[in-house]
Amino acid sequence: MAGFPLAFGIGTMGLLFGYMTTGKAYLYMMPQRVINGTLSEYILAAVPLFIFMGAMMQTSGVAERAFTILRRWMAGVRGGLAVATVALAIIFAACTGVVGASETAIGLLAVPSMLRAKYDQGLASGVVCAGGTLGILIPPSVMLILYAPMAGVSVTQMYAGAVVPGLMLGVGYILYVLIRTALNPEMGPPLPPEERISFFSRESLVTGFKYLIPPVFLVFLVLGSIFFGVASPTEAGAVGSVGAVGLAMMNRTFTWKAFKENCYLTLRITSMIIFIAIGSNLYTGAFLGAGCGQVITDLLLSLGFGAWGVFITILVIIFILGCFIDWIGILLITVPIFSPILMKLGFDPLWVGLVVCVSLQISFLTPPFAYSIFYLKGIAPEIPLPAIYRGIVPFVGIQVIVTALCVIFPEICTWLPKALEGAK
Repeated sequence: MAGFPLAFGIGTMGLLFGYMTTGKAYLYMMPQRVINGTLSEYILAAVPLFIFMGAMMQTSGVAERAFTILRRWMAGVRGGLAVATVALAIIFAACTGVVGASETAIGLLAVPSMLRAKYDQGLASGVVCAGGTLGILIPPSVMLILYAPMAGVSVTQMYAGAVVPGLMLGVGYILYVLIRTALNPEMGPPLPPEERISFFSRESLVTGFKYLIPPVFLVFLVLGSIFFGVASPTEAGAVGSVGAVGLAMMNRTFTWKAFKENCYLTLRITSMIIFIAIGSNLYTGAFLGAGCGQVITDLLLSLGFGAWGVFITILVIIFILGCFIDWIGILLITVPIFSPILMKLGFDPLWVGLVVCVSLQISFLTPPFAYSIFYLKGIAPEIPLPAIYRGIVPFVGIQVIVTALCVIFPEICTWLPKALEGAK
């Protein structure tokens, strides 16, 4: 909150606290913990690959081409542009793994179109912000890659388990848009007839095949190879990166300048994640080494809430932290502390991880540090903040409902991983 980088802030605190409580032994132990722990995780090599894949997809014109056909298909429907935006968000989320690239690509295309069509500013803002957050949940999510090794869960199972909650969120957003615009047509008027196209016309089928099939095929190639055990997430990420470059060349939008910029962006984001991971490792190492983890375990278990009460308490803590801290910091600090407690209480680690990741998605929309809002404000400065805040409230409600459904019905998260495991 003071503007000090999170990685160096928590890393410095960890070093000082560890030295004060453990002495020189902590300083001797931590390099080995960092090198043999954080930096030796093979699965983390997938992070830069998926980030690069998303960056290339953003600059290759794929999103623009896909939105063109989706927009024309839905032009005659009330709220059709907003529905097309959510559909594009689902497709693009499966290509990026991060929120920033997803929301930027979607917002630059959808916001001007919706504002020109006289859409309500709040509805347009909410759709773009909420749709952009799908990038952190729908595979190949970077969040799931970071969570899995810390909790001892398979990344493949995490990916499979996140598919249904992610699609539920997308469908929930679409249903809200359709109901809201049906009740108040002025919020999302249909486009004029000359901008529409019949779904079953020859032009529609040819354009749809040309604009939608290549990125969708790449998504199925990457995720399918992971789900069916053909490739590891790291290998699939490499295939996706090469495929994204191939799409850019096929669309004739590949330039060496964009390629170098995407490489630099990938390096910058990956470096940030690695530094935060190292800082968090230093902090949690000192925290757990001093016995604080056991203190928190004893405190939570002594409250008399029962296993479910402890779980809900931890979710509330994570939700509150999400209002003030970046999701990477929350994940890397809280998971090593809270995960052993929940495992001790007998909860399924896969289900716990997916519920935590679904709930962390809400942090992108909750002030004061709602990153999706700031992304949108940078894209569309003409939309006032009150309109943005007003627009995101219903979508936060949808996210809370889906999180609650995942808690009440664990099969939402565990059905697909079990089905894929049984099919192998």
